[in-house]
Amino acid sequence: MEGGSRLAAAPDPRNSGPSARISKAKPMSLWFLLLCALALTAYAAIGGIFLAFSDFIMRSFDLVRNQAGIEAMQVLNVEIIRSVFMVLFMGLAILSLVIVVYAAFTLDGTPRRLLLLAGLSYLVGVFVVTAAGNVPLNNRLAAMDPSTAQTLVFWKQTYMTRWVNLNSLRTLACFLASGLTLAALIVR
Repeated sequence: MEGGSRLAAAPDPRNSGPSARISKAKPMSLWFLLLCALALTAYAAIGGIFLAFSDFIMRSFDLVRNQAGIEAMQVLNVEIIRSVFMVLFMGLAILSLVIVVYAAFTLDGTPRRLLLLAGLSYLVGVFVVTAAGNVPLNNRLAAMDPSTAQTLVFWKQTYMTRWVNLNSLRTLACFLASGLTLAALIVR
């Protein structure tokens, strides 16, 4: 063209109308999808372990002769520190933090909200509840002599009720985190 005039490009019909103002959610990267799938599986696995304790393990410990349940729980609380469960439990806290940060700064829309809630459900409902509730009860039980009447009273009236209630909360938080992660993967 002469005189330096330029032709305007024709507008793209796909970018016009009311839907043009709605931004499409950013896609999740493959590594993040795999990370979410791993988290979903781990949330469900940890939740299943917690469910077993709330449903029948703790009740069984309470039904055996008085101090046997206390002794079993004291041993379990020592052994769990050296188990695969602890690696999964702690690793999932780190993974949940990664999910929260990535979702907050990279995603938008419904997947963002779902993954923020999933990660926070685990971090608060499992990790914080464990550190602030279950662990102090475990430490208190560990310091007691299982053969004393005082320990039996603590076990029956305090430990069993509070520990199982806190554990049931952790169970629900795990299953909530798992469900929210699954929903985020479906709607992405």
